[in-house]
Amino acid sequence: MPNNVVLIGFSGTGKSRVGRALADRLGWPLLDTDARLVERFGCSIGEYFRTHGEAAFRAAEREELARACAADRQVIAVGGGAVVAPESWAVAERGNLVVRLRASPETIWRRLNEVPGAEERPMLSGDDPRGRMARLLAEREPVYQRAHVTVDTDERTVDDVVDAVAAEVDLFLAAGLRSEERSAEEARLPYESQVPVLDGAVEVPSHARAPSLDRAARRR
Repeated sequence: MPNNVVLIGFSGTGKSRVGRALADRLGWPLLDTDARLVERFGCSIGEYFRTHGEAAFRAAEREELARACAADRQVIAVGGGAVVAPESWAVAERGNLVVRLRASPETIWRRLNEVPGAEERPMLSGDDPRGRMARLLAEREPVYQRAHVTVDTDERTVDDVVDAVAAEVDLFLAAGLRSEERSAEEARLPYESQVPVLDGAVEVPSHARAPSLDRAARRR
C-alpha cells in the first residue's frame, strides 16, 4: 500500500520548497506534479491553459496525480487545485498522509509577487487577481480542511516546517507498521477466534475494525 506524503495547499504556501527539503530529510524522491505536467505539455501551465482550457488541464492533472500516488514512499507536491475534484481527493488520501500547508492571504499574495518573472498563475489571471485569489481560497477551504495534518507556514523557516511535517510522517509510518503487524497476527489465527459469536449475532472485535490514525486530528 502506498505510504506517500502528499503536500496540498494554495499556491504560495511553500509546497515546492518544503517538498524538496522534506524529501532530502526522509531520503525519498520528490515528485512535483506541476513539473511533470510542464514536461508532459512541452510548455508552461499558463500557456497550456490558454491553448487548451482548464478542463483539459484538470484531466491531465488527475492522470499525473494517479501516476504519482501509485508508487510509495515519495514526497508528492501537487498544484493548488489538484485535489478539489472528489475523485482526485480519493486518490490522494488512499494510503497516504495528506499534509496541508497553510498561509494567510497576505503571506500568499506577497510570496506570489515577490519573485520577478515568477511562474504565471493562470487561475489568478484577470483584472482582479487578489479578489480572485480570495474567492479561490474560500472555495477550496472545505477540501483543504480534510487534510490529515495542517501546518502553518507563516513566519516560519523551511526547516521549521519540515521538522513539523517529518514528525507527523514518523507517526504515520509507525501507525501503518502496527496495523500491518496486527493484520499478520490475525491472519495466523483461526477465523473463529477473531470474530466471536454472541447470542447468535456476529460482533466485530475492535482490533478487527478498520484502523484509524491516532493522530488524525488536524494541527492548526
